Amino acid sequence: MRLIETKKGLSIETKFGGETIHLNHTHETVAEFSEDVWQPFMVAEEATNFARVHLITAENEDHALSQIDEYLREKEYCEESHLIMATELEY
Repeated sequence: MRLIETKKGLSIETKFGGETIHLNHTHETVAEFSEDVWQPFMVAEEATNFARVHLITAENEDHALSQIDEYLREKEYCEESHLIMATELEY
C-alpha cells in the first residue's frame, strides 16, 4: 500500500483502488513524511459495517496501534477499541 496525494488530499493506493483516510493524525502532504523520523501507518478500526481508516506516524505497528487506541479512549471516550490492523505505508 502506498500513500499518495490527490486533489482531495492524502489517500491510500491499494491493488484494489483508493482507500479514503477518515482521520489524519499527522502530516498534510507526502513531502512532509520524508522529514519525519517515523514511518506512516494506516490503522484500521472496526466501525459498524466498514473500517474507519486512521493515518499516523509511528515507530512500528505496535506503536501505531497503541497511539490510535489512546486517541480513541481519550478523545472519543471509547471504552473498548476494535482495531483491526496496522500497516506501514510506502510513499
